[in-house]
Amino acid sequence: MRAIKLTVICVLAIVLNFLSVFVFYDTLRLPLFMDTIFTLAVLFYAGLLPALFVQISYNIINSFIWMFKTGSFDIFMMMYTICGILIVFSSWFVARRKDEFEISPLITLLYLFLIAMISSACSVLAGGIIDYFHLRYRNIPDMMSPIKKFTDAFVRQRFGLFISCIVAQVPVSFADRLITTFAGWGVYKIIKRVL
Repeated sequence: MRAIKLTVICVLAIVLNFLSVFVFYDTLRLPLFMDTIFTLAVLFYAGLLPALFVQISYNIINSFIWMFKTGSFDIFMMMYTICGILIVFSSWFVARRKDEFEISPLITLLYLFLIAMISSACSVLAGGIIDYFHLRYRNIPDMMSPIKKFTDAFVRQRFGLFISCIVAQVPVSFADRLITTFAGWGVYKIIKRVL
């Protein structure tokens, strides 16, 4: 029974990650990814492996959706799975002892902030490196307009392309990780109460 419940939660998390992206990025045009809220909720609720399943599944499905929309397969879309995996691993590394989270509300906030900072650093580095190779070898910029604009601005200021691709990730990734980490914790608390 627990396996069925966990499977349902994971599938629901994948669907809700897509819904989150649709609402915040596609509809409201917020310059944030917002694709890990429910992955982090699963991480807090069920641990590393279910969260990895959710994030990897989300990225693979998203890559195939992109392929059907554009009519071509882009290996770099699949490579963003690395960002999701690093976000999950880095978040799990801090969150693996959930008992410490609940010592006090201040400790909870500090832990969540630490998760956001560490996962943001991982996302910035991985996303920047992927964008660098995407630009360098395919001449295709990051699909997210703000990151592309930041990259172009840094390149115009004579920063190297590699550094520009990494630094351009910082504002978007930092804001995204902060919001999704706290939102994921909130969803986890709701799941914990309901189930």
